[in-house]
Amino acid sequence: MAGLLSGEGFRFLFRTDKGVVNREVWWLGTAMTGAVAFVTTAIWFAIAPLATSDLARRGLVDPMALTVYVYLMLYAFIVLLCGVCWYNLSAKRFRDIGRAPSFAGLPLVMALCSGALHWLQPRVAESIPGWTVTALDIVTLGVILWALYELGSKPGAKQSQP
Repeated sequence: MAGLLSGEGFRFLFRTDKGVVNREVWWLGTAMTGAVAFVTTAIWFAIAPLATSDLARRGLVDPMALTVYVYLMLYAFIVLLCGVCWYNLSAKRFRDIGRAPSFAGLPLVMALCSGALHWLQPRVAESIPGWTVTALDIVTLGVILWALYELGSKPGAKQSQP
């Protein structure tokens, strides 16, 4: 376990989709990437209300709103990086259980499409009915639960040590 937390272990887990990992290693890597995404998302929810800038009160340049939007750019980069890391980790696990490693991208693509639809639908409500957002959320949740079941509970090959 200590080897996985070293620099070489991190490179193996998160920078390439080659190799295989067992359930325990996959859960550890998922917890690490999930913790980073959770913390950065909590920060975003806490500071998002500060992103509104009223020209009448604060003038043309609002340092607080600018700071919040700089964090938003950093947050977007971190979330995408966590997604790439989780894909690489999950591709290893899918390979270990005998499935195509490309399945690892399905929960990520579904989550990104769901988030995009949440953003788009209110802006074009006359073209996209509101129920489609809920329907895509349900499908996305199903895909995520399927991936968690497949990757987190199914036994893999005996040689699946990193």
